[in-house]
Amino acid sequence: MSAVQPGAARRPAGPGRRRQADFTSAVYGSVVAGTVIVSAGPMPAIGLSVLLVVSGVVFWLAHVYAITVANVHGGWELGAIRKGLRKEWPVAFAAIPPALAALTAAFFPDITTTDGAWIALVVAIVEQQIWGYAAVRRSSLSGMAVVRTITLNVVIGIVVVGLKFAVGH
Repeated sequence: MSAVQPGAARRPAGPGRRRQADFTSAVYGSVVAGTVIVSAGPMPAIGLSVLLVVSGVVFWLAHVYAITVANVHGGWELGAIRKGLRKEWPVAFAAIPPALAALTAAFFPDITTTDGAWIALVVAIVEQQIWGYAAVRRSSLSGMAVVRTITLNVVIGIVVVGLKFAVGH
């Protein structure tokens, strides 16, 4: 095992190396899914599921467009755009668990569309907390920085739930 020198350049992931996951896109995507549920209003489970998946894909493409404009992944070359699409796909994927939760709730006749939306929202918020925790674990943060970061993640989740209560549907 070798020590990493401070200030040493990171070597890019080669064919035999695994890239470290970046969970920021998944956190962002799960917050987007939560806010889509909040703003959706009463609708059938299939409609909410489709809305979540389509919104996730649209936000994923918009996110990749924004970072391409900012030249994060290497500009407008096709390879750079593909790299951005690969790296940022968790923005879209984060919509899948709440969409499945909403869809699954439709199979139970005693669950109303409002209850199904709440179940989907709970899944989105739990997902956000898991991705946020994974991001903190992967980071080099320690001590109070970890506490502040986890607290902020929880507060964001509470704000989204608060919005759902405020909207009233």
